[in-house]
Amino acid sequence: MSRTIRKPRWAFALSVLMPLCLPALAKRVPPKPVTPVVSGDVKYSAAGDGRDQYVVAQDLKSGSQLWKVKVFHISIKPWLEEDVQWVFITDLKLVEHALLIRDEEAHCHSLDLSTKHVKKVSCGSEF
Repeated sequence: MSRTIRKPRWAFALSVLMPLCLPALAKRVPPKPVTPVVSGDVKYSAAGDGRDQYVVAQDLKSGSQLWKVKVFHISIKPWLEEDVQWVFITDLKLVEHALLIRDEEAHCHSLDLSTKHVKKVSCGSEF
């Protein structure tokens, strides 16, 4: 007499559903919202698509955009999945006449608000 070994039903369900879930696990989670900085009648906020990141200045009274400055660009490696290479701005902080900007990889930049010049800086204790 031969006996048939029965596998639990959950094992079958797991083997069917697991391949369907893996692509969802590989995707990047959306970036957290960045709190804008307000100085006088101007609001400074972060914008971008993960490849190019910007700081946008907006007039609070009229709601119009005053200017937009590119902070950094990420070169995408074609042999890697694109969305896992994206880098977003995480923090903005106003210090004197400059806006300090930190990204997800803990790199920091300083944006001179009068000249709109961006330079890399040490993150230091500002954040």
